[in-house]
Amino acid sequence: MMKKKLAFFIAAAMSLAACAVPVYADESELMYEDLNYEIADDGHVIITNCYQSAETCRIPEEIDGAPVTEIADSAFSECYFLTKLTLPESITKIGRQAFSACTALESIYLPAEIEYMGAGVFDGCTALKAVDIPAGLTELPEASFYECSDLERVSLPEGIEVIEPESFYKCSSLSGITLPESVTSIGDYAFQGCSSIKSIALPAETVNLGKYIFQDCVSLSDIEADEQNEMFCDKDGVLFTKDGATLVRYPEAKEGTSYKVPDGCTSLANGCFVDAVSLKEIDMNQAVMYGMDIFFRCTGIEEITVPEGAVDISASMFAYCSSLKNVQLPSTLKNINQYAFYTCAALEEFTVPEGVEKIGAYAFFNCIGLKKLRLPDSITELGDGAMGYYAESEDTEPQKLPNFVAEYGHNDVIYEFTKLYELEGTGRGDSDIWKWIAVGAGAIVLAGAVVLIVVHRRKAMIPKPVKGGRTGSVTKPDQKKKKG
Repeated sequence: MMKKKLAFFIAAAMSLAACAVPVYADESELMYEDLNYEIADDGHVIITNCYQSAETCRIPEEIDGAPVTEIADSAFSECYFLTKLTLPESITKIGRQAFSACTALESIYLPAEIEYMGAGVFDGCTALKAVDIPAGLTELPEASFYECSDLERVSLPEGIEVIEPESFYKCSSLSGITLPESVTSIGDYAFQGCSSIKSIALPAETVNLGKYIFQDCVSLSDIEADEQNEMFCDKDGVLFTKDGATLVRYPEAKEGTSYKVPDGCTSLANGCFVDAVSLKEIDMNQAVMYGMDIFFRCTGIEEITVPEGAVDISASMFAYCSSLKNVQLPSTLKNINQYAFYTCAALEEFTVPEGVEKIGAYAFFNCIGLKKLRLPDSITELGDGAMGYYAESEDTEPQKLPNFVAEYGHNDVIYEFTKLYELEGTGRGDSDIWKWIAVGAGAIVLAGAVVLIVVHRRKAMIPKPVKGGRTGSVTKPDQKKKKG
């Protein structure tokens, strides 16, 4: 036991010692107080590293007469004890992940002359509370404040044109943000997981929106678009394309338990109703074209009717709709794509309309209450795990659903699927029908041949007419012989 304790203390001491010395990028690096630096070819200083044990750090404007203008990639990365950092006005460039995982850093002043910041510059700075972005930047880099969970305020200057993907990903304390008029584009997942934001307004110039930018914004109840915006508009806090033809995003926290898609809206964009958990009723009205994940995790919806004219149920369209019990599908439907009804636990019976040709992989997987799935003979493709199975977790092997029955008529694809996955099915394969037809046809042909043979033999026994007018070998009973 004493040896184990001794080994533990030695390891701890070595760990502390490691934190007390700088990590060198290469032998050409120089030292200044807690910093490592190097001289660029044009004579300016680049800060390349810092003692990981440093709690405060002040970067000077000059070192040995040379201006300090740049902070290298990952220069302060994982400086876990750093609470305060002072940057000089001479800094114009900050590299990728320069301050990433500085988990104790609460605030930082960014000099006005900064012209460039790399991706993930404050990634994982979980204690950071407020930042003012300098006016010289035109782009907020990708993942700038990724998982900065304590971030409450960010000031974006006029001149910022692009907010790159994941810029504010999971900034859960950020309760609001003002987008400057200059913003034209917001990248994928930019505000995903900003669970405290209640409303957001898109400026007139914002014409490009990435995927799932407001996903997991569980407090967001209102999205507005400037009336002068040529690409987007809002209707009662719901975001649409300017022509109203596509519903772009329904806020997760919007009040009300029912919603009707407005007349003229024919398309629902990717993830437009994701996590709208308060919705219990939805009227899709004229919307017949669908992106992916439309009603993903809409756990309050109990029934839905997909309107006539729809051809595809998109991938993951109703995935995790755990209360969904009744679904009416249109006669125009052709495809039910992968994961379409994944983990719809409340489904007990389901009818796929005639005309549907494809059911994608895992479309009905994990529907633990499903006992009967009625399938049309029009099916030509069934993806892996499309029906009849569930898994208790992602790490466990799939198991057959108890009492599950695939109800169908005559279809080789369904027949082979049920045999492959050892599922109970009520029908049989088309090939079996043709076998029976072939057997029946053979029997008919054989019977016909027998009849022809018998008829032919009987004809051979009947004598031909003879001269004198006799028509047979026997005179008819009512007929008398006549003299010639």
